[in-house]
Amino acid sequence: MNIEQIFTQFAEQKPEYTVTIDKTWTQGRTMFGGISAALCYQAAENLIEDGRAVRSFHVNFIGPLLSNEPITVTAEILRTGKNVTQIVATASQNDRVCSMAQVCFGVKRDSKLLSHAKDQHDMQLPKKGKFIPKIPKIVPEFIQHFDLALDKGNLGFGKSDEAILHGWSRFKKAPQSMSIAYLIALMDAWPPTMFQMLRLPAPASTMSWDVEFIEPELALKPEQWFASETEAVHIRDGYGHEEAKFWDQSGNLIALSRQVVTVFA
Repeated sequence: MNIEQIFTQFAEQKPEYTVTIDKTWTQGRTMFGGISAALCYQAAENLIEDGRAVRSFHVNFIGPLLSNEPITVTAEILRTGKNVTQIVATASQNDRVCSMAQVCFGVKRDSKLLSHAKDQHDMQLPKKGKFIPKIPKIVPEFIQHFDLALDKGNLGFGKSDEAILHGWSRFKKAPQSMSIAYLIALMDAWPPTMFQMLRLPAPASTMSWDVEFIEPELALKPEQWFASETEAVHIRDGYGHEEAKFWDQSGNLIALSRQVVTVFA
């Protein structure tokens, strides 16, 4: 089941969407968080009718979404003003809310203020993704849908002193076009940076995720690589606070991200 098949139900606006996703998109007992977030986002975007672009996205992961069971996705406009629309969306299963997102869409306006982001990376474009062996209970199922090319850090366990991951990612099977929902799923493909600081595997899950879209109207190619630099800026009491930057293949900064990750180690 590829990502385009998951989102066929969202081809037109509906009061609610029902989708069933196979286990290839899971991580442990639950659905891959990037897909849960993307479902909520797409339901929200479908309510936008005047071309407003996404400016910010926040999602809380409340409970597990199970594979091969129907997921109900709904969205509601909280307020639409002259410039900004605020929408809340949920993904539910068995009458329980499992993920909840708040999305802000805004119109482009003429402004006297202009200051371009100066953040850049120096990573070389990869020729291919890193081979990641399929290790049960260690490597999540959903990884099979992505190519990851690591530039700095470690995808495994090894007692590193740094919680940093720099690298490139893309879909292993590129969709026909690239949407913001697909981009959200792709941005979450990297594992928590803190894993490389452990000698042995430990359970972990994202509690909340914030994304600010710097260039939401930039045309993105579905087959291209996306660069990212992620670092845990603070880890304490079983919670890690990660910050990340994402660029398209041409070096344009497209998004800023923050996650709160729970780690049981």
